[in-house]
Amino acid sequence: MVVDRTQFAPQGSDPNIPAVLSPYCTVPTEAMAVLLAELVGPCESVLEIGTGSGYQAAVLAERCGEVVSVEIQPVVDLAKNDNLGPNVVLIHGDGCTLDTGETFDAVLVTFAAPRIMHSWFKQVKEAGRLVVPLKVGGTCRICVYEKREGRLVLAQVRAYANFTPMVKGE
Repeated sequence: MVVDRTQFAPQGSDPNIPAVLSPYCTVPTEAMAVLLAELVGPCESVLEIGTGSGYQAAVLAERCGEVVSVEIQPVVDLAKNDNLGPNVVLIHGDGCTLDTGETFDAVLVTFAAPRIMHSWFKQVKEAGRLVVPLKVGGTCRICVYEKREGRLVLAQVRAYANFTPMVKGE
């Protein structure tokens, strides 16, 4: 992995522990950022819901042609800098309801969601992927769906305990 996490996390942060920037913004561990990028897979275009610090967007930018990242909170200063790369576009808005008017090879949600939002489904291309941590009880399951014949088909599930909670749309 080429992206330097220290450019997005507070100085001295342990790369094996999520760095908390605010109650609704964390910098994922290096391992989590890589795992999510691998679940998205290399693709031409990805929509990231939840920019946060911008670290995940920067990791995705190394694997994908175009990264569009949506953040409901005011974008963290770290995400505004040049660390993101020229193929990353930041949008301020509610990623649970925002419709970009485009479809993407993949949609990645970076926070614990109680359910799949219609706008996410709508923006996944046919044969594309939706990667979303779904909150089930006290844990999250990272679910990977593939869009086939206009429907989402569960392709893979990974269990993880900690993801930042959803800000709106619950």
